[in-house]
Amino acid sequence: MQLKTIIAAGAALLFLGVLAKRARKWPTKVVKKAIRRGREKGSARFIKSLPHPPKSLSLKNKFEQFTINRAMGYWINKEKASNGVLVYLHGGGYAFGPVKYQWKYIARLSQQTDKAAILIDYKMAPQAPFPQGLEDVMTIITALQATGELPNDYYLLGDSAGGGLALATCYRLREQQQPLPRKLVLMSPWLDINMSDTAYKQTADKDVMLTYEAIMGAAAKYASNHDPRNPLISPLFGDVEGLPPTLIQIGTAEIFLSDNRTFQQRLLKARVPLQYEEYEDMFHVFQLLYFLPESRKAIKSQIRFLTSD
Repeated sequence: MQLKTIIAAGAALLFLGVLAKRARKWPTKVVKKAIRRGREKGSARFIKSLPHPPKSLSLKNKFEQFTINRAMGYWINKEKASNGVLVYLHGGGYAFGPVKYQWKYIARLSQQTDKAAILIDYKMAPQAPFPQGLEDVMTIITALQATGELPNDYYLLGDSAGGGLALATCYRLREQQQPLPRKLVLMSPWLDINMSDTAYKQTADKDVMLTYEAIMGAAAKYASNHDPRNPLISPLFGDVEGLPPTLIQIGTAEIFLSDNRTFQQRLLKARVPLQYEEYEDMFHVFQLLYFLPESRKAIKSQIRFLTSD
């Protein structure tokens, strides 16, 4: 799938990919400038999703593609499923992805936690707006649990739009009285699709990845004719009672910061076990760029969270 407009973080990440070898030697502030410059100049005019893992990852990982009722996904290191399974929902404004960095992220995390992983390649807007992506996720999770391939101690992870989708999945599983994941990992989750709280303006100018205009364009395509305050679209407005232990990681230079702080308070009020982490001056989904020291720190925290009792 290709989009002719830069609508979200993937464009900036794609631009940075061209500079990856040099970027590994740059300090974080220089990387941020490069990302912003690439976004503003439109250096990544086409955003290309990678429905299949990069061949380079197959040297250390085993991939197995599957389809269940037209919902598609990939097993990663399935032989480790007895140790637990990481179910990963990629970001991309509900319109593109997964991209290279997302494949690398989940494959690396599978290795570092010694757990299997599943990347769900859910259907996306504009061809498949809400609720089709959510239905794909539900189809795969419930079908694999019915066959016993997905154990009860699975973990649900998501970045950006994938973080919002992970929460929507929990709400829907709870509605259907299905087992919830053992834990949730949310990286820079998109919680209110319409950004209705104007507090986002306090950090919008600092965000090198996203712009308000890009977010609204993606939101309109995904929500289509549905109420944007539907908790399955904007999980910020959902009932958080009974959610599993949750790790939230967000940078302080993100447009989504204020909504994440609001969501943090709602989780605490509902006594949901929460590990909330803010990374000073970091940008949207910085965790995907493993060459950054802040990313490696965040991933280490994820590993501790996922492997602790």
